[in-house]
Amino acid sequence: MSKRELRLRMRERLAGMTPAERARAGERIAERVWSLPEIAGARTLLLYASLPEEVPTGEIAREARRRGVVVTYPRCLPETREMMLHRTDSAAELIAGQYGILEPSPSCARVGVEEIDAALVPGLAWSRAGHRLGRGAGYYDRLFAREGWQGFRCGVFFALQEAAELPVDPWDAPLDAIATEEEVVRPATDPG
Repeated sequence: MSKRELRLRMRERLAGMTPAERARAGERIAERVWSLPEIAGARTLLLYASLPEEVPTGEIAREARRRGVVVTYPRCLPETREMMLHRTDSAAELIAGQYGILEPSPSCARVGVEEIDAALVPGLAWSRAGHRLGRGAGYYDRLFAREGWQGFRCGVFFALQEAAELPVDPWDAPLDAIATEEEVVRPATDPG
């Protein structure tokens, strides 16, 4: 199955979730995320502002700030398809970006990739091999390929977004872990 066909299939699956199901699953995913020592011990965490169909990250951001973790968000630069990372001290510093996704105001303090201890990464599909299918622009793959990136990469997905196999290109950056409402998968140690 092509990436395009998989994206369509996963969008259909996500559309079938009710807001209540999404919220309940999001709470369980947040618990699993904080159970990971790489996330719980992070000093600087890269999050994303969730779209309505994605795993919600608002509560994760609030908990991170409560723990004294520096919360950063990406700002997309469509002209280069790269991300700039910015520290935010509250959700009020997020504004509508190029794709209608909330992102930090350009006036928020910049953060270098080498400062990120861990990142929570969205996507449309995931596999037990640690691959993710994003929306197709390659922003996260470019970010993870930048010199200085050493952060832990955790995909956050609903269990129904699992795909038995995903088409993988050479530039696709694998995940270190995947957290769903049902489990945490560590591809380097899990079979399959």
